[in-house]
Amino acid sequence: MVDIFDYSDYRKFIKDLQQTKSALSAAFSYRYFAQKANINSSSFYPQIVKGKRNLTKNTIMKTCVAFRLNDREAEYFENLVFFNQAKTIKEKNHYFEKLVELQKLRNVKKIKEEQYGYFSEWYHCIIREIVTYVDFKEDFGALGKMLNPPVTAKQARDSVRLLLRLGFLKKADDRYAQTEPLLASDSGTDFKVHQIMNFQIQMLKMAIESYDRWEPDKRLTSATTFSISEKSYHQFVEILRDCRARLMKLTFADDSPEQVYMLSMNLFPMTHKKPGGGADE
Repeated sequence: MVDIFDYSDYRKFIKDLQQTKSALSAAFSYRYFAQKANINSSSFYPQIVKGKRNLTKNTIMKTCVAFRLNDREAEYFENLVFFNQAKTIKEKNHYFEKLVELQKLRNVKKIKEEQYGYFSEWYHCIIREIVTYVDFKEDFGALGKMLNPPVTAKQARDSVRLLLRLGFLKKADDRYAQTEPLLASDSGTDFKVHQIMNFQIQMLKMAIESYDRWEPDKRLTSATTFSISEKSYHQFVEILRDCRARLMKLTFADDSPEQVYMLSMNLFPMTHKKPGGGADE
């Protein structure tokens, strides 16, 4: 059974649904569904699945009819299409919230919360660190005030509960400990990638605000511009990843932490490739 609510990529949904249907009868080809959608192109859905073209408002409705989606499924499918095809974070956030609400109506957790709950707020990762070396005696108001900027007692309490539920923290003898000291995100669903992107944006905003919050001797800021090739770029990425991994291991060996720091590293192009470089201009 192919369930649209299990998907974060509408192209994969179309592919899986067609394959499931065709396993029951060879009649359920992409040509068949194109005819049901009143689309005069047998290659329409193969091109959609391969990412060579997008669905429009009109063809979304036709596709819902062709695949016999009910009203709620059709609403989810439509928002999923717009989420996948959105060009900006603002657009993605708009449709992401609609998808979350539709998931709630289905009486299940918010789109696999265990996949992205940790990245839903900037302070979860901070609290995960601070509770391991500060005995706040379950005073969540005091815990919230330890952060800069501070969070409310409710936010601090909910954060600790989330971290315990997701298995990122454990409690023993009235103290908190990390179940796995080193965490790193990996690739996943479009929902997870989107949530991590939002988290990274929050952290960049925090870095900007640090100019007002901390004196220069309490923060390190550096910016360097390079002219490099595609090959050198990939080498840069590997060096930066290695540096981050070494720093994470260094924190693990530090048995007397005094403060939580945030490190952000960014490497991005500031120009288009020169003509003939092989990339889109």
